[in-house]
Parts: sequence; structure tokens; C-alpha cells
Amino acid sequence: MFFKILKEYEGMTPGLSRIKKFFKSIDNPQNKLKAVHIAGTNGKGSTAAFISEILKAGGYKTALYSSPHLIDITERIKIDGENIPSKIFNGLSKKYLERAVKYKLSYFEYLTALAFIYFAEQKTDIAVIETGLGGRFDATNVIKKPLICAITSIAKEHQEILGAETEKIAFEKAGIIKGDAYVVCGKLPKRAITVIKNKSNPYYLYGKDLKVANNKSSRSRQKFDYTSKNAELKNIEIGLLGRHQAVNASIAIFAAGLLNKKGYYLSEAHIRTGLKNAVWQGRFDIRKIHSNNKNFELIIDGAHNIQGLNAFFETFEQLGFSKKKRIFIFTVMKEKKYKYMVKKTASFAKKVILPRINNDRALNPEVLKKEFSKYIAQNKICTADSVKNACAMISDNETSVAVGSLYLVGEILKYINETME
Repeated sequence: MFFKILKEYEGMTPGLSRIKKFFKSIDNPQNKLKAVHIAGTNGKGSTAAFISEILKAGGYKTALYSSPHLIDITERIKIDGENIPSKIFNGLSKKYLERAVKYKLSYFEYLTALAFIYFAEQKTDIAVIETGLGGRFDATNVIKKPLICAITSIAKEHQEILGAETEKIAFEKAGIIKGDAYVVCGKLPKRAITVIKNKSNPYYLYGKDLKVANNKSSRSRQKFDYTSKNAELKNIEIGLLGRHQAVNASIAIFAAGLLNKKGYYLSEAHIRTGLKNAVWQGRFDIRKIHSNNKNFELIIDGAHNIQGLNAFFETFEQLGFSKKKRIFIFTVMKEKKYKYMVKKTASFAKKVILPRINNDRALNPEVLKKEFSKYIAQNKICTADSVKNACAMISDNETSVAVGSLYLVGEILKYINETME
């Protein structure tokens, strides 16, 4: 992997100077992109998927840049829903590696550079860009004049980088707002809204300028009504579950209306088709698994912070899964507020399985075992040396849950794919 050589630059001082110098040396291909730029603690990926599918339904050649990937690195870089071909990705990686080393790009900076180079070479009509972390100093923020900026949510996470106060976190995420971009926001704390106001761009807020109502959900799809000052759409259908996903979809609908003001044409039919087609793996993702002569159902969710976990369990209860205790496979990263996450998860669990995953940032299962033992009997807490072995501990005909980390989700999806081969 070409990226191994760049690992040494991780953890360097945040800033855009390195990637700007890199791009300047190749005539700034990022400036050719028309972009929708999305930041937020949670909901960025789903919102990006909704917007990109609406644009695709409208006939626009649509780029999508997101992170992290779940199974393969090429997932991060898509055009019209298709991953960048491995041959092209490897070719670009090799072609620009020496230059990346020269400018000391980090792993994420180089991935961002390759994505923008690819999108420019392919002459995309528009790019939907998800920030990696924060906004102001995120590598994606080399986009000078975004058409639309979306701030999906703001919660206290990555405080060692973004700051401990809501206003500081909002300031970092609002750093993507530039030029004459319209701004659409999800549910934000009042103190965060004040920060958005100070940017002086036209901004629109969920709950004031756009709303959803009448959510009706099955275990496979949901419908809701959308209203804004300029539109009223009944029975919008999406395949992503949870009220929070309806909010994310409403941001995408509103963004589509704002794009029409920027010269695009996105009709109600394009909106309905795009939202209905949108898929985002690992978000209340219900899978039926056949393995080791057992059949079981596994709900997979990458909720990896307090806000995300609360949204997951709200949906879990809404769909009736909490009527009985479940088996949980759980992993969390060291830097997360895991004590709350453990306590919350334990309240729904009859048994917990704690696997080791292939990530240095993952919290040691023995530490988690000690924390879970405050709430669950010791004999109901198991460790496993792999995700495969964790899944083997699930009983036949059970509906169980895997939650706590997108990296856990990625390993489980790999396992599922292997069992289906």
C-alpha cells in the first residue's frame, strides 16, 4: 500500500498549507470542482449519500467523497455511485506519491488530493464532499467556493482537536462556509446557531425553515412528510431507518432546492427517486446471516459517540427491538466517552461479546469487560479474538446487535461477505 509511507506525518499540526502547496504544484485541480460541502458530528455520510443520489437522479455526473471506508479504501471516492476503479486508484496513488512525500501530506490529505484530482479529470458536474474532522483545517476545505454548505449536527467529540465548548466546535465546523454559499443546518444547539449567524451567509435551520412530520417506519423503510416555506412533500420514502435519518433527508431536500437557485434543475421526482435509492451501509443495517449451520439476524450500526448511540437506541426502541434483551457485539475507540456508551448499551443487553478488531485505537476488550461488569453479570460478558469468533457465539434464530464503531462494522461486513462467497 502506497499510503504506509505517509503514516509518519499523522498527528502533525492542523492546517491547509501542505495540501494547498501540493495542489498549487499541479495547477489546482480542486478549483475546477463545483461542490456541496458537508460537516457535522454525525449524519454527514447519510446526508451526503442522499444529496448525491438526488443529483444522480437529476442526470448530473455526481462525485462523492466520504470517510471512513468500511471494507475497501476505494469506497471513499465515487462517481455516480461507483467506486473509483482499483486500477485508476493505484495508478494515481503511485503517480503522485513522491510529490505527497515532498509536501509531507498525511494519509487523509493524500486521499483527499487523489479524490479531487480524479473528480476533476473525470469532469464531474458536481461533487458532494464530506469533511473528515471539523472543517476549518480539514483537508477538504481547499474547496474555495462551495455552492452549498451543510452542517448536519454538532456535539462534543474530538475535543482535544476541536475544543471543549460547543461554540468552539461550531466555529471549526463552520469554517467550511465561504463565498456566497447557502447554508442549511440540521438540529443544532442555540450556541452553535449563533456561530453560524456570524458567518453572514444565508442560512436555514431544521425546525424553523424545514421540518419533517408523520414518520411511519417498518423494519426496512420509513416514510415522512416534509415541509418548508417553499415546498410540501408528502410520503417521502427512504431506506435508512430512524427519525434522525429523516432529518438528514430533509437537509438533502432543502439543499436540492438551494441548488436549483444555483442553476441546477432538481424536480420533486428527482428528489423522491434519489432519496428512495440512497443506501448507506452500517447505519441500522439489518442483515440476515447464515453461518456455522446457524441462521440469525444482526443489526449493524456504526454509532461511535454519545449522540450517535442515543439516536441508534431511539430507533431500536421505536421499531420494537427493545421488547426483550439482546446479545450485543461491542467495540469502541479509546478516545470515546466509552463509560456512558457501555452503561447505555448494557441496559439493553442480556449478553455482551467484546471482540478484538484490527485497529490500534480500539479499546482493550479487558477494559471494556471490567466496565460492563458494573451492569451485567460476569458470566454474561465474553471476549473474542476476532469478529468471526464473536459472531460464532450468537445463538441460532436470534436478533443480535453490533454497535460502537465503524471499524467494527467494517470487519463484520467483511465477515458477512466471506460467509456468502
